[in-house]
Amino acid sequence: MLRMAPDYIALLNLQEELNLKLKNAYECEIAKGEEHLADFLIYYVENLVNELNKNKWSFGRCEYSGDKNFRQSEQWWSDGDEPGKGTILHFIGFSVQIESLT
Repeated sequence: MLRMAPDYIALLNLQEELNLKLKNAYECEIAKGEEHLADFLIYYVENLVNELNKNKWSFGRCEYSGDKNFRQSEQWWSDGDEPGKGTILHFIGFSVQIESLT
């Protein structure tokens, strides 16, 4: 069954919502230090994605590139039938970029 891709404005709204949550989490956790941020980020992103999946999404992890420097930590999630297809969430540090690939 062919799945309809979300419209562009829906993806922009999702990206804005997630980036705001990431920014707020960063501001709350920054005083605990860089090493804490790197560990915190992994689980925080997983929880964000789990919350999305409780609603209308079905994201699975495509790739993870952790780093002790949280600014270089990257996580890719996709809701496509195969990795790299569908809606892609690309987390870099405490930010996310969303794109739709068919």
